Amino acid sequence: MTTIHGQYLYIQTNDIREGQNAVLGYVRKDDGRLDPLPGNPFYTGGTGINNDTHGKLGPHDNDTPLIISQNGTRLFTVNTHSNTVAVFDIQPDGALRHVKGSPFGSHGVAPNSLAVSGTTLLVSNRNEDYHQLEALRGAAKASYVSFAIEPNGALRCVSKIEVENSQKPTQVYVPPSNPDVAFGNDFQVDVDFDGEGTRSFLAGTKPSVQGQLHVFHIGRDGRLTERSLVQLPETNAECKYKGMDGVPSMPLGIWAHSTEPLLYVGFVTRNELGVYRFSREGEMTFLGSVDNSGQDICWLLTNNKGTRLYTVNNLPRSDKNDTAATVSTYDISGQRAVKPVEISRLQLPHPGEWFINNRMFSQPGSTAFQCALNPEERFLYVICQRINQTDENQSEEGNILHSLQLDGEGVPSVAHSRHLIHDGVYYRSRPQGVATVDR
Repeated sequence: MTTIHGQYLYIQTNDIREGQNAVLGYVRKDDGRLDPLPGNPFYTGGTGINNDTHGKLGPHDNDTPLIISQNGTRLFTVNTHSNTVAVFDIQPDGALRHVKGSPFGSHGVAPNSLAVSGTTLLVSNRNEDYHQLEALRGAAKASYVSFAIEPNGALRCVSKIEVENSQKPTQVYVPPSNPDVAFGNDFQVDVDFDGEGTRSFLAGTKPSVQGQLHVFHIGRDGRLTERSLVQLPETNAECKYKGMDGVPSMPLGIWAHSTEPLLYVGFVTRNELGVYRFSREGEMTFLGSVDNSGQDICWLLTNNKGTRLYTVNNLPRSDKNDTAATVSTYDISGQRAVKPVEISRLQLPHPGEWFINNRMFSQPGSTAFQCALNPEERFLYVICQRINQTDENQSEEGNILHSLQLDGEGVPSVAHSRHLIHDGVYYRSRPQGVATVDR
């Protein structure tokens, strides 16, 4: 029988100061409060990504930049600007200790998402770091890379698949129902919407808006083989997305049903949740989509029972008089797994000032990104980032970790909100990633 020494939660500071990126650990309390671990911060040996634009889409659009191994003994996280992946052993008291050789090269530019399948680690390299311009402007390509995880935690590169046509990965993901299949998600917005060129910080010479899904097979040796590329259907072509009229249907977050071979996809430019069925060979069948009541459906998460799906909706929706990002809850139990029903929406508390972003419309200075459930599935944790990282923003507010308590129906309400500047998170950084474990 396993003895649980403590209940822990981890986030990454994504510190933009040279060599100062770190993981912060917390003890999870039964009421949702979080107490910092005494050993904080646990430095990753690298540097986070600095998106010092007016809220430009892309560089920080990612999920699972920090993950924990299936047996709960090891933590992996990215150093996006340093092009490395840090690997830690999790001690019984929650402290982190680098494995020998950590951090390891990601074999690409700007690693941003991680997934584990057995003894294989998958890494997506986004290659959209505006402070690595030579690579971004054509010297390198984005990629998906597989690594063998050695018994001591060291990473050994096995295979690499480069992404063509300047596509930019946001997430790599392995569904629990089929560890031989992996999905990749590409999302690129590189366009000057206001036409003046002063806010978009273009990486290339011409505008580009595109996205797609990858289906990979993971071999027994950890080698990735690409099975197919999936383009999203134009489910709502008449949709008028504020500031992005005429933008094609694009994917952002992806997550699978816990027991069924179903992949849920956030159709971010349609405010819809898409549903695909996948075979053991990775063949994809589009089953349809349902409305999402938020704006910019981004990151998705399902519970272990296969009854609830949560979506993080990055921006307020003007036609609903929102003032902040929202979290939607869907019923995916039984037959609703293939046609989810939204049963609640929650606005998150919003501190900080609004600003005019690079799409030339007003948005809050703090919006929601990654999320995680605790093992008992009594709390949903959502991290919010201070978006405007330009010098004009003098506010130090916006980097927050929300603890949302789930009722008997799995519907969240705000229990506690932790302002991360009090834990030493540099206010010019955008903390990311949430993972929980019991040890």
